[in-house]
Amino acid sequence: MQRAWRLIALGVAAYLLILVTTFPAARLTGMLEQRLSDLSILAVSGSVFSGKAGRVVWQDLDLGSMHWQFSPLALLLGRVEYSVELMHPANAGQLAAGMTLFGNAYVHDLELKLLPDRIINHYSPVEVQTGGEWWLDFEEIDVNDVFSGSTSGTIAWQDAVILAPVNMVLGQLKLDVQGNNAALLGEIVEGGALGASGNVSLLVDGGYQLDITLQPGPDATAETFDMLEDGALLQSNGNYLIRQSGQF
Repeated sequence: MQRAWRLIALGVAAYLLILVTTFPAARLTGMLEQRLSDLSILAVSGSVFSGKAGRVVWQDLDLGSMHWQFSPLALLLGRVEYSVELMHPANAGQLAAGMTLFGNAYVHDLELKLLPDRIINHYSPVEVQTGGEWWLDFEEIDVNDVFSGSTSGTIAWQDAVILAPVNMVLGQLKLDVQGNNAALLGEIVEGGALGASGNVSLLVDGGYQLDITLQPGPDATAETFDMLEDGALLQSNGNYLIRQSGQF
């Protein structure tokens, strides 16, 4: 009798394994789209175990193709998790994404390279031309609430330059980003050619706040000083203060 039960258990386990490895990926991506209204996953193939999407769109921004692979070791921690690779010339990188037993979605170990032009102009009302690369390195992102204290990481702009509507070399910029439930707060830890310091905040209601001090050096161009005089407050010590808020 025990032998029969072992055979039944092995048969059930084999059936479940086959079910998981062949479960159509389109069913899973459909559930993700229902949970995340800004997400569209198109041209899906493969299974929930391993598959790919020909095109991923987030908030109307085309992120290109995506490949995912199931991470079985995460089951030991009570999580269903995938290793994900994004493949697009303007945004390439990798991350781990999953869900806890309580239904909380998360992302961790995100490493992503972005070309700033397409991101900035996707949201900016004024066309901007830039150079350099953005590097996103996040330990964790709370997908259900990106503003929560669980979200933390860094955003670096390497070889930063604005080409239009003004010409300005910014150098190496870096923000430490941390959620505090009311906002994503970015503290400037590398200020680049203009000696920037201060904070950039993205608020829950879609607003933003800038509280930045600039200390341009002697190599700053006349065009840079003209721009600062138009958009910043000159302080008695020669620094420039940018303090603004608004809505995206």
